[in-house]
Amino acid sequence: MLKAALERDAQDRPFEKPIKQFGEIVMSDPALLAKLDETRDADSFIVAYCKLAAERGIHFTTENMKVAVQEQKQGSNWILPKVVLNMVRERF
Repeated sequence: MLKAALERDAQDRPFEKPIKQFGEIVMSDPALLAKLDETRDADSFIVAYCKLAAERGIHFTTENMKVAVQEQKQGSNWILPKVVLNMVRERF
C-alpha cells in the first residue's frame, strides 16, 4: 500500500523530487544557506530558492514551492530540510 502511494505521488507530484534534490544541495552548501537567509520575506525566499535551484539545473515553479511549504507547515509531506522550513517559518 505504501509503495502504491509513493508511486502515485511520483506521478501526480513530480515537482517533489527536484525540490528534495535541491534541499540536499542546500544542506551541503553553507553559502547557499547564507544567501537564502538574506531574504526578507516569504515571497523573496521562495523566488530565491527557485532561482538558486535553476542555476544548478534543478527546476520547479514558485507555485510548486508554495505547495510544498504549506503542506510541510501543516505537518505533512516532508520534502524540505528542517533548516529551510525554519527559515520559511520566520518569514511567514
